[in-house]
Amino acid sequence: MIRYSLFIALFLILQACGGEEKVELKTEKEKYSYVLGCEIAKPFISESPFNKMDKEKLIEGFHSKVAESEFEGLSKTVTKCIGKTGKEFNEAFNAEGSLAVGKINRQRFEGYFNDLDALSLIDIKMVEKGFSDGLNKLDIEVLKNQDRKKIMASFEVEMNKKYAKITEQFKSAGEDFLAMNKTKPGIITTASGLQYQVITTGKGPKPSATSNVKVHYQGTVPEGGIFDSSIGREPVDFVLNQVIPGWTEGIQLMNVGSKFKFFIPQELAYGGNPPPNTIIKPYSPLIFEVELISFEKGVSPDISMSPQGIR
Repeated sequence: MIRYSLFIALFLILQACGGEEKVELKTEKEKYSYVLGCEIAKPFISESPFNKMDKEKLIEGFHSKVAESEFEGLSKTVTKCIGKTGKEFNEAFNAEGSLAVGKINRQRFEGYFNDLDALSLIDIKMVEKGFSDGLNKLDIEVLKNQDRKKIMASFEVEMNKKYAKITEQFKSAGEDFLAMNKTKPGIITTASGLQYQVITTGKGPKPSATSNVKVHYQGTVPEGGIFDSSIGREPVDFVLNQVIPGWTEGIQLMNVGSKFKFFIPQELAYGGNPPPNTIIKPYSPLIFEVELISFEKGVSPDISMSPQGIR
């Protein structure tokens, strides 16, 4: 279920816009849209380096529509302003960096609600106004007779309904994908429901569940997007029973030197709780191409080196 705290994490760098006039909140929709905007503003008031950003440029950026093709350039601009770790601040790039943050996050904001078919729940103008007032601490007066927690609790109930409905659709789509995939030539299905295709067969031994394996891999979702990959990097080491069940089972089928393609049901992956900040949807199957390079027995796990798409 969607929780209030998750909204704050998801919208850490979001912003919005509004005028100086005091707003009158008449409906529940207006209330929770306004409060959501106020909450979105908090990091820009108290958290460094976001509290150093140009407020007017953030607002201007949030009003802009951005094509997907622009995101890479905008991300580079943000990096110039706050660095790769998001802990630095370069005043020389403040204006354009703040504008880029606004543009990127307006798309993320609407994209999140669009994915949940929940845009109808939000009054975007009130979100913008709440953000602007929050930055300028004008929300204190607007909400002095309102219970913010109660307002957001009402919003959470509505979002949970949307979340449950859309994730059921995700689950159904994943099941349809696997049902069709298993009929394709060369696809083998195990008793657990794991599907795999042998690309190349090696001649080495097979690992056990407690082996520390070294692999190259690339992970995609059924829609085709890549969410994790070791391609172009060093191979990844991890203990096989420390990762998702689909990998634990599947890689034990491989000889050293083999390359397999796995189609992992959501039950053997993340179910309804995919890692944050990835393109993996709740209840989504995962697709991996994996090359088993080597393995060692009985080595202590180094979970910090595990790829993000398999823990």
